[in-house]
Amino acid sequence: MIDILPSPSHVGAYRFSGTLDGADYDRCIADIEARLRLHERVGLYCDMTGFTGLTPEALAKDLRYALDKFGQYRRFARGAIVTDKRWLAGISEFAGRFFPNTEIRAFEPEDHDAALAWASQIEPLA
Repeated sequence: MIDILPSPSHVGAYRFSGTLDGADYDRCIADIEARLRLHERVGLYCDMTGFTGLTPEALAKDLRYALDKFGQYRRFARGAIVTDKRWLAGISEFAGRFFPNTEIRAFEPEDHDAALAWASQIEPLA
């Protein structure tokens, strides 16, 4: 399940819980795309503390979206991952190395406010 959280218009803020399915993924991408229509760059805040996995359909949609956005990754300025799972924090920060114009940081659940504030601090493209 996905909850779209209140946030500034240049930040997509989401709480993922349980297993994400294709419909969840569609809602998330629609929200991100709406923000990208308004702003040159966006930040993402993802609370993953209740996340347990995703369906094959959601995984396929994720891969398709990533390929569709190839060459536009610079539009994603920051990604704040809130999680209590060390493995997920590690994977998230490792993945950030492949996106040179995107900063990705993991935060502990008690630091959720700091994570949202950090994701909101976006530098314009040079």
